[in-house]
Amino acid sequence: MSSLPEDRFSKRVEEACLNGWPALREVVFDGWLLRLADGYTRRTNSVNLIGVGTLPFDEKLRYCEALYASHGLPAIVCVPSTADPCLSHVLDERRYGPPEDESRVLFADFDKAPPQASPEAETEEGLPGAAWLKTLARLQNQSDQARRTHRRILESLSTSAVFAAVRLPDGQIGALAYGAVHDGLVCVNSVVTDPAFRRRGLARKAVSTVLAWAQGSCGATGACLSVVADNAPAVALYQTLGFGREVYRYHYRRQIG
Repeated sequence: MSSLPEDRFSKRVEEACLNGWPALREVVFDGWLLRLADGYTRRTNSVNLIGVGTLPFDEKLRYCEALYASHGLPAIVCVPSTADPCLSHVLDERRYGPPEDESRVLFADFDKAPPQASPEAETEEGLPGAAWLKTLARLQNQSDQARRTHRRILESLSTSAVFAAVRLPDGQIGALAYGAVHDGLVCVNSVVTDPAFRRRGLARKAVSTVLAWAQGSCGATGACLSVVADNAPAVALYQTLGFGREVYRYHYRRQIG
């Protein structure tokens, strides 16, 4: 897949990322995908540029702002590094805030870095069990509403998915991760380690188990994920797992005016 033309390859990765963390509701408008999930996470409550479109940016933003306002939310635009520079100028004019959390979308080719499952990781296919969800809620300090929305998002997954948990000898869960497979790519999400058990390689075991499952059970040939650009420890971890190729970057701009 990585031998595809760069623009087509980037689009395949983008599709895997969108399908791997679905919104609860979506609206397509002139090449833009407006995602909604009760305000839970920017990724599922933002405008994504999936096509070129024909309308002026200002007109499209007015539509987006009205739609999000009807749901009691600000308009948030996910601006990829491949976007037309004119979009940033229009966002400035419409009083959107500064860029938030520049992120890198990374790719791992299984031919170059074959994944290996960890015997310490247990997996659940389709949906996670109560222990996985409870641990994630605790580690992310989720409110009751956030827990319910997160579960609904996972229940909205339409592609094959696996949830990995690494247990310690005493039975405690030390790290989590999940992945959803789309068109030969597994998108990895929700990688989290209990702060009490960091620097033990637990997240690595969780992620590598997700990758191995995707390859063995779904025939995946590669993986992708998103990581905040200045999160050096996470970037270093993913690079050791073969995520050495940066496909594109993105940041968010939030309506504040």
